[in-house]
Amino acid sequence: MWYRLNVAVFAWYFRRAFGFRIEGQEQEPRPPYIIVANHASAVDPPLVTRAVRARVAFATKVELGDHPFVKLWLQSVGSFFVRRGQVDRKAIRAGLEVLRRGLALGIFAEGTRSLDGRLQPFEDGAAYWALKVGVPVLPVAIVGSHRTLSVGAKKIQRHPVLVRIGPPVTVPRVEGRLTGEVIRAWTRRFQQAVADLRPPEQQPLPAAAPAAASYNQRSRPR
Repeated sequence: MWYRLNVAVFAWYFRRAFGFRIEGQEQEPRPPYIIVANHASAVDPPLVTRAVRARVAFATKVELGDHPFVKLWLQSVGSFFVRRGQVDRKAIRAGLEVLRRGLALGIFAEGTRSLDGRLQPFEDGAAYWALKVGVPVLPVAIVGSHRTLSVGAKKIQRHPVLVRIGPPVTVPRVEGRLTGEVIRAWTRRFQQAVADLRPPEQQPLPAAAPAAASYNQRSRPR
């Protein structure tokens, strides 16, 4: 009830503040699955929750937990915190538990917000979780949100936003240890799936496109 109330309130407010459209809702699979989305604005998480039917629990950077009210609210809607750049076994277990409970796990795969809306290299966390459980990955492109509430902005600006959902990517379950090569290959596949949903001006820069960044290469559990 509390989760759905939050979704409804944010959807109502965003429609009044800047308006948004959703395309491809028919592509959504039955949960559990992983949402892999780009990230350019603080409005992105509630936009994603509005775009899908499943309940979404987001992997959220631990720095947001420094604010007591924000921490309490995020936990109340099912999100959990991730320490970036280090081994975070608690977060890994939390993500696996979200999927085992039959929910959608939401991941902003770039690891940080894009300043200009261009797609940045993906980190490897989504691929690790997907391969460990063997769930589909749903690519989601958020187009235009960087113009509504950019990094450092204090006020929402009026600009149309499109949330576009692509076909889910089927991922096999892999038993045992996952190699970095396998994880990175799937990460590149997920990045391309999101890139295919975005306009030309928000594609990765040429230097960033060939290879995805390695999410927690130092932190992947053995």
